[in-house]
Amino acid sequence: MATVTVTTLEGSIVEETHQRTPVSQTTSVAHSSVTSRHISTPSLAANPLSSRSRKGASAEDESRMPPTLSLATVLYFSVLCGVNLVIVIPTADDYSHRLGGDQLFGGLMIGAVPLLAMFGIGLNQFLLRRGLSLKTVLLLMSVGTVLGNLLYAFAGLTKSMWTLLAARCVIGLCNGSNLSSMYIGLTVGMRRRSEVTFYFSALNTLGYALGPALAAVLEVFVKSVHFSNLVLDSDTAPGWFMAILYLLFMAQVLLVFEDLPVELTGSEPLGKNVATDERPPMIATCAAFLDLCISSAVLTTAEVYVVNVGQHYWGWSVVTSALFLAALMLCASMSNLVVGRLTRRFMKSDRTGLLIGSVLGCAACAPLFHFDLHAVSAQASLLGVGLVLVLSLVGLIRAFALAASSKLAPASLKSSMNSWAFVFMTLGRGAGAVIGSVLSPL
Repeated sequence: MATVTVTTLEGSIVEETHQRTPVSQTTSVAHSSVTSRHISTPSLAANPLSSRSRKGASAEDESRMPPTLSLATVLYFSVLCGVNLVIVIPTADDYSHRLGGDQLFGGLMIGAVPLLAMFGIGLNQFLLRRGLSLKTVLLLMSVGTVLGNLLYAFAGLTKSMWTLLAARCVIGLCNGSNLSSMYIGLTVGMRRRSEVTFYFSALNTLGYALGPALAAVLEVFVKSVHFSNLVLDSDTAPGWFMAILYLLFMAQVLLVFEDLPVELTGSEPLGKNVATDERPPMIATCAAFLDLCISSAVLTTAEVYVVNVGQHYWGWSVVTSALFLAALMLCASMSNLVVGRLTRRFMKSDRTGLLIGSVLGCAACAPLFHFDLHAVSAQASLLGVGLVLVLSLVGLIRAFALAASSKLAPASLKSSMNSWAFVFMTLGRGAGAVIGSVLSPL
């Protein structure tokens, strides 16, 4: 009998006893035993490496970002959606009265876009689930928006206020404002999503600032060239201008936007064929939707109210009221951009951000109360300070609520959750336009 001692890579010693054999056979046995140990050892050592690789892949997935040009395209699309909504606010009342409407009809005309956008969200989600790519849907929505703006520009020829309303309904149906946020939710990792959502909110608010400013520029341009008829004047110029912008955007989509896989964008409706444990928490989801609805209502109410007060109570022109609103929205947009940079470093919880924003928002309403000031300059200054604070906090609340709603949903429901979030946002926007048109400072 002989004993062969084999030392393995793990450092243990194994003794094997066998019949005495020739040296060559003994060497063979030892070599075979060592070889088997060498084969099994890497498989044991692979587990910690595999665990580290999974952690690295998870961290990389949480920090993932889409192609820069594609992200810039969808963020620019959010700017266009904001501009298209508010560019008519300074001239809506005048256009409405010219065609037989009143102040309430002007507010309804503004609110028609977000109200019909609720049905537009269902339309573009239906198209995505039918197998159309996100790029195709973006192009189709843009074509519809071009047609709606052209109808708005030609409404003067029909001499009917209902043509105005029909044009705004078409624009709302093809608005597609939820597509930018859906793209962010599908392509941006959890770690960067709040930050990018703040950029989205800030650029959308920047669109609300550019809209009135562009309306003022178009008003000055049309009057300076002394060109005014039923087809092109200060009331119809926004329709022509937006149609041109959307045509240029279509060219940008065709040239630089990298499409997403159809399997990623064509998800099932919320709650359909989804296991119970995959559904988002109901109370948290409802809270996020409520924040989105109220913040959107406050935003539109402030926009319409400022223009109405400026033109009907302070005696301001279209240009002056439009520039005042643009300045307010620009300040709110810049504050959102700053907060977007800060939240990446200091704010780790969307819920904390929502609570802080809501409390500060209540306090910011103090300058909006009636203080019986008689000078227009004093009234405008106090109203301006109050609205800048409120609009800045509204943008903060909306960004945190959007980010929270995206994170609450599992991967299979992100598109549906985003769609419902925008349904509540558009509901608030539509209601806010009507409320702002009937409010008075007295």
